Amino acid sequence: MFLRRTFRLRLVGFSFFFALATFAAWAVPVPLDGIVAVVDDNVILQSELDRAVHNAQEQIKQRNIAPPPDDVVRTQVLERLILTRIQTKRAAEAGIKIDDRELNEVISNVAAQNKMSLPEFIQELKGEGLDYQSVREEIRDQVLVQRVRQKEVGSRVLVTDQDVDLYLAGQGANDDVEYRLSHILIALPDGANPDQREKAHAKAEAVLKRVQGGEDFARVAVASSDGQQALQGGDLDWRKGGNLPTIFANVVPKMKVGDVSDLIEGSNGYNIIKLTDKRSAGERQTVDETKARHILLIPNAIRDEAATQTLINDLYERIKKGEDFAALAKKYSDDPGSKNAGGDLGFQPSGVFAPEFQKQIDALAPNGISQPFHTQFGWHIAQVLERRTRDTTEETRRGRARQTIMQRKENEEYEAWLRRLREEAYIEYRLGGSADKATDGGAKPAVSDDKPAVAPKSS
Repeated sequence: MFLRRTFRLRLVGFSFFFALATFAAWAVPVPLDGIVAVVDDNVILQSELDRAVHNAQEQIKQRNIAPPPDDVVRTQVLERLILTRIQTKRAAEAGIKIDDRELNEVISNVAAQNKMSLPEFIQELKGEGLDYQSVREEIRDQVLVQRVRQKEVGSRVLVTDQDVDLYLAGQGANDDVEYRLSHILIALPDGANPDQREKAHAKAEAVLKRVQGGEDFARVAVASSDGQQALQGGDLDWRKGGNLPTIFANVVPKMKVGDVSDLIEGSNGYNIIKLTDKRSAGERQTVDETKARHILLIPNAIRDEAATQTLINDLYERIKKGEDFAALAKKYSDDPGSKNAGGDLGFQPSGVFAPEFQKQIDALAPNGISQPFHTQFGWHIAQVLERRTRDTTEETRRGRARQTIMQRKENEEYEAWLRRLREEAYIEYRLGGSADKATDGGAKPAVSDDKPAVAPKSS
């Protein structure tokens, strides 16, 4: 059934949970609309909240998590909508825009991932009674969030060779292990006072007692966690040891599958983690490489296409008769990158060159020389000098370490940045049709003990 279809948009480092997990939310009939929250100079409507709550509830069901009370889910979802509004406002202030042409490309990618053309995708949505314009705007917001995160946070994060060396020195065998964790966060605002810390700690202790007592971790996470993955049962998915948040790095390797940690205090608040699974990820990495050289002739104002083809054929005959390939390349080749090296392109893995060029060198044995052939760049003669299989395990390991450190630093910076934005924003809650509490970066209205703490969501 189409309503169960899951549409996914994959962008590096960002999950489109609300916008794309399921578009069934837009089929929910909405009676009279109203305002449930004011975020700076923007509002969140009752209809938006209802759609997002329906979406979240569908996801909870699909994950086979026992659903918490509706008001708990509603509070969690509203907070995420608030954070989205805050970030899209920041994007506008930074001059970040997603025009309709670019948005169409993004949506076309979503359609392609679901093996549909854009018109087919639109028709499928309309056929199920879904509001395509609402879908578009939700996707636009999520792309804006990703862009502003990269501009405000990602662009400032640097990873040095020393960072990589220190990381690898501390990893050992742990670099070859992946962990699947579930997470609960009881958050603290920046500069929390003693009373706030005491209340958050008491709540965290109560939550810890529940999960250690056997209560379903995922259900408690949905109901109580302030983490970004709360509505996914706190699932952090598979992560390598080095890709764990810094505060978990020394705890997780000592845990057994099924273990629940004690409280882990961090700058974001009080954390509880459960190790749900563990697996080995280590294996040798190799790459097949070819060392080739070529002569490239490009038609120009002096030498037209026909003259160029005549010259490349002449050079081919001279090479066949024994003239030095490198000397001819230095004299005649139009490739500035390899000309002075006698046409030498160095060792390269498959896929680096244009498809027509790659096809020619793949067909050659070592020391073999191709006949003249044409690509988008001009006329070539190519020679394969050598082939090898290179062990790239260490190179891959360092590259993976660099990426892991980058992601860890960015996540930590993003968490702090988002918390600051949340606390600086003017937020007025109007749940139930009246203003529950108006704040400048203040607390969310506390409806029950299971409601999130006074802080932005973070992971």
